[in-house]
Amino acid sequence: MSIVRFGSVVGLGLAAALTGCGSYPEQPHGELQTRKQNPIPVCTAQLPPARRAAGEKAAVRTLDADEWLGIVVPGYSEERGIGPTDVDCTGHYVFANETLRGGISRSGWPRKIDPDEVEIRSGPEGLRAVWVRVLKFENGDEGGLVALVRAAGDRADVYGVGSFRAPAKGTRLSPVRLGNDNLVVAETKNCPDPDDCRQRAHFYLARRGRLIEAASVDLERTAVVPSVTERGLYARYVLRTDVSYKPNGIQLLEQVRVKIVKSENGNRDSDRELRRVEFQRFLRVERDTLFSSNDPLWERVVGQD
Repeated sequence: MSIVRFGSVVGLGLAAALTGCGSYPEQPHGELQTRKQNPIPVCTAQLPPARRAAGEKAAVRTLDADEWLGIVVPGYSEERGIGPTDVDCTGHYVFANETLRGGISRSGWPRKIDPDEVEIRSGPEGLRAVWVRVLKFENGDEGGLVALVRAAGDRADVYGVGSFRAPAKGTRLSPVRLGNDNLVVAETKNCPDPDDCRQRAHFYLARRGRLIEAASVDLERTAVVPSVTERGLYARYVLRTDVSYKPNGIQLLEQVRVKIVKSENGNRDSDRELRRVEFQRFLRVERDTLFSSNDPLWERVVGQD
């Protein structure tokens, strides 16, 4: 299996800018047409020819964990496993990332990969998100390589490689297309207490072979704080966010419900809803980042009731 690397790879950090209010209008039809182009891979590998009829479109192919690892990490083999100084197909060290600092391989190095440590999620047009969880952390997180890939016909393509760390339980990765942009969306959940719960979406853009976190938003969030308007009582804030993917960005519809928590004091008017607040904002693709059209609703509402 031969692997080809395209171009040079540069990792960029997140830049954020907050402008305006509400959502951005849809782009002109001409813009939508330009965003229907096929993504350009940074690495590609030749696959054994797949049988198909003459003139038939190349069919999407399903590869197993070892096959994808052999493509994304050229030094990997099923017999040897993966090593601590292995590099990916873009020339970057697999584990040399601040996100993975403090992680350990409990099986030592080099280590073979257990199929249960690899998560492969399908997306549109044959895209796949591959997450290899080989490192363990003191807080229970797992982490390792993440890649955005696709196999069709007689070739396998890699669009971006990065690092990701999160609790294995309750975490889900999904590949997404935004017009001509490719993303990996990672949903994580952390609920140490029913009154302190948070589910988030992390958006990783594929840029020059790297997957960089361009933005993160709260999908669900709960918090209980002392009420400002009802002294001696507590207010519960509950956030829900609907996410819609558009050709030029991500539409977010945020809703926060505010309720006075039931009090043991029967003389107080508690256990009632105070208000609901809805707001729509937009994460717009701007070169290597996702710019928000406004501040998150949560930050502007919590602690005001």
